[in-house]
Amino acid sequence: MFNFNEKEFLQVEQNGLNIIQDVENIVDTICKVGYSNIFFVGIGGTIAYAKQTETIVKSRSTLDLHVENAADLVAFGNCHLNKDTIVIIESKSGDTKEIVHAVDYVHKIGAKVIGYIGNPKSILSEKVDYVIHGNSGPYYYWFSAALRLMYHKGEFDNYIDFIKNIQNLPVILSQVQKDADEKCEAYAEKYKDAPIQYFIGSGNLEGWAYCYAMCILEEMQWMRTKFVSGSDFFHGTLEVIDRDTSVILFKGEDNSRQIMNRVDNFVQKISANVTVFDTKDYALDTIDKNYRGLISPFVMRAICQRISVHLEHKRRHPLEIRRYYRCLDY
Repeated sequence: MFNFNEKEFLQVEQNGLNIIQDVENIVDTICKVGYSNIFFVGIGGTIAYAKQTETIVKSRSTLDLHVENAADLVAFGNCHLNKDTIVIIESKSGDTKEIVHAVDYVHKIGAKVIGYIGNPKSILSEKVDYVIHGNSGPYYYWFSAALRLMYHKGEFDNYIDFIKNIQNLPVILSQVQKDADEKCEAYAEKYKDAPIQYFIGSGNLEGWAYCYAMCILEEMQWMRTKFVSGSDFFHGTLEVIDRDTSVILFKGEDNSRQIMNRVDNFVQKISANVTVFDTKDYALDTIDKNYRGLISPFVMRAICQRISVHLEHKRRHPLEIRRYYRCLDY
């Protein structure tokens, strides 16, 4: 399989699993002390990860959760933010400007901050109140934090079982990549130079469709894309779909599947260039069927990592190259 280092992939995923205990310890401490509400604060990719978790919380819990864009939070504030708020952030670099400003802002109010930080010597590592170091497990971080909070509220009694259930995810996701690779390469070959592509997702894959279109393909491949939520698709975007339009659907296994099925039925009638990536197509051996919908984001991210590998090669454009991001002063 092209440019696939299975040993490295397994280790990266295992590193994600390994932070769960640290997340649990922090959340347990917070719940013992008490808090008023929870804020997920991010920008770009990090808010995309937060929003995927928010979808799960909103449908299963009464947890008082607010998800805020870091720049918007500083500019507009939020009347629900107070000294007893717990703010959860993530930053791979540890110096993301908007996140740094947001942490300073919430600290002035008295809120405490939990941070998943990639660089242990960074400014955010010093600023946050509770720090977990690493940069390979964003889903493991956001999911375990949210589900552990729900567990303490008596709203996710299966937490312990769920965490046990996902211990084999590194091997499972590695197999997903192997099984998806041929389709990912075919997609990359056919659409590497498409003038524009529409990425559509819903439920707990809505955030990932947004993230992959913007933070990966636009930022890292300079490809023109547009993200559209499955629920909004029929209120504008449907009118610009024609025979030649490239449409990519991310279908998961939560309750939003019915929304995506409706979009799928429509675009298949109109466009000859529809690509569907569906988590239901993968075996996910040893994962309890009751948890498949929960972990759809893990599965879709693994699939998209293979898309990225092939696009990088076929477009002769390394993912690390930027024109403007962190290259210019803006």
